Order: sequence, then C-alpha cells, then structure tokens
Amino acid sequence: MKDKVTDIGTDFSFLNGRLTGSFDWFYRKRTGVPGTKNDVVVPQELGYNQPQYNVGSDAQYGEEGSLTYNTRIRELGFSITGNMSFTKNRWLHDYNPLFQNSLNQYYTSRENRLTNNGWGLICIGQFQSQEQINSYKVDLDGQGNKTLLPGDLIYADLNGDGKVNSFDGNDKSDQRPIGYGYGTQPEINFGLSIAANYKGVDFHADFSGASGYTWYQNWEQRWAFQNNGNLNAIFTDRWHHQNIFDPNSPWIAGKYPANRYNIGTSHSNYAVQSTFWLHNVTSFRAGTIELGYSFPQSILKRAKIYKARIYANVYNAFSLDNLSKYNLDPETIDDNGLQFPQNRVINIGINLSL
Repeated sequence: MKDKVTDIGTDFSFLNGRLTGSFDWFYRKRTGVPGTKNDVVVPQELGYNQPQYNVGSDAQYGEEGSLTYNTRIRELGFSITGNMSFTKNRWLHDYNPLFQNSLNQYYTSRENRLTNNGWGLICIGQFQSQEQINSYKVDLDGQGNKTLLPGDLIYADLNGDGKVNSFDGNDKSDQRPIGYGYGTQPEINFGLSIAANYKGVDFHADFSGASGYTWYQNWEQRWAFQNNGNLNAIFTDRWHHQNIFDPNSPWIAGKYPANRYNIGTSHSNYAVQSTFWLHNVTSFRAGTIELGYSFPQSILKRAKIYKARIYANVYNAFSLDNLSKYNLDPETIDDNGLQFPQNRVINIGINLSL
C-alpha cells in the first residue's frame, strides 16, 4: 500500500508579533488499499477465502488553521487563540465494481463517494388525526396503514409508486443519504483558549467544539420500554388519548409517536433510519476554566516562602449543544444513549514552594 501526502501551508505574523497564525491545506491519497477481487473464485471445498489484494484507493483531505492575538496594556496581559480544522474522507476506487442496475449502483457504489454518510427515509411530518390516516394515499407501513395512529411518522414517497419501499430490507428506492454515518468522527473541530493576567491574578480558559457528525437515536432512546425496561422520561412527551382508559377520547399532541410496549423494529416508526431519529450534532464545551492568585514576594519573604499561589478550577464546566434535551453528553457514541457522561470536576488548592 502506498501513501502520498500533499501539504501546503503558511505561517504569518503581524502587528509586531501580536497577531500570529498558520494555515494548512492537505490531501492524503492511499493506493493499494486491501480488498477482494470479484472475478477470482475459489471452490468452497478448499475451506478458506481468497486473500486480500492491494486494489482499492481512498483519500482524506481538508484544512486547518489557527490564529493568536497577544497584547499587554500596562500591567494587564491578555491572549486569545482560536483554531479550526475541517476534513473529509472519500473512497476513490473499488476493484471491478459490479451492479445489478443503475438503482443498485446508486445505493451500493462507493466510487468517488464520501465515506461519512448514512442512508434513511425522509420524515415529512406526523399524522394529526385518524381521518388523515384513513385518507392517506401512500402505504407507509406495508399493510395499508392499518397499524398507524395519530402522531405516527409520515415518510416521503420519493419514487412516487404509492408506497414507502424500505421495510422488506431489499428495496431502498425511497431512501436518501442522511446524516454523517454511524459512529463517524466529526468533520469540523474547533477550539478557543483565553488567558489573562493582572498583577498577581491569572485566568485561563480552554474551550473545544465539534460539528459535522450524527447521533443515531435508537433502542432505549427510540421506543418505550425497550427490552422490558423502564420508561424513558422523554416518552412522556408523546401523542396520547386525553383519557388513557377511553380509546374514543381526543388525541393530545406530543413530540413522539404514541407509546407501544417494547415494539422494537416491527413498526414503521422505528424499523428504518429516518431524519426523525438522526440528529446532526454541534457542540461547544468549556473544558477547563481556572482562576488563580500568586502572592507578592513582599508578603512571602516574611513567612520564608519562595512561591505561593491559590487557585480554583473546573473541568467540563458546561456544554452548549443540541443533545442536552435528551440528557446526553455531546460526545456520546452509543445510539442507546447509555454511555456514562463525562464528570464535572471542581478543584480548589494551593501551590507552595519553600
């Protein structure tokens, strides 16, 4: 396998060194990525598969940059640094790709396509009444819509054949690229660092953020009582009858479809990935914030202390993101949302040098 990296960058400085920065553009191409040959066949009786060949190629490319400003005004020192990176991955070539037809090629080809994407249905709304369901012309559940209730999801019939083709596992003609792919890394990362000092007081804060990745809401986060477990509190905000003991009472609107007990993937609401259950994430986290004070030498000499500094800091102080409404950490990977969140840590201390 061969790896070729092209990097073009620049470093700059202005305002007598107060403003500095850098910028890089890179392109990394790999050839000879291991893969199989579909025109080489070995009999099953041999008891082993054919070896891997160096037949594929892919590329990773993007930009990254940083900018720093430093200044001092009398006894006040101040600096701020920002950085950002953007990267994409693209599969360039497969060995002898084979397709059944043009539609199959559209859904299965990797040739010259981004690798960080997923497929799913386009959700265009939720049913507002039983009358709307009864008169709806598109078959959404593969059963003439007889399993649907008010609040259930409406999917776009993109090929116009009067049904949503996705629930048999083979026909995906109503699916489109959605999200950035399950478990993929963010395409955009950025950070911010602020530091200041005045006489003996010092302050430092580090922030980081990311965007261009997707959290897949699934399992305990998608339907109620998953695996006979407890009710996730988010499903209290769901479509339900005004009187839960009277099926003829009016429907009350909510965010989620009506609860069904441990329904799993047997219902059209939950069986296939869709834009209703995928969330493109953007987050901004306060990593570390610290405030300190260093005592002046005029005081320390009397106590025969060389240096003394008191400080207080907090790690993971807060996060601004669009997953907080699910009580999830924005760096959560697991689609069931059961990953243990990061702790917030607060420290108060003193550093002494005698």
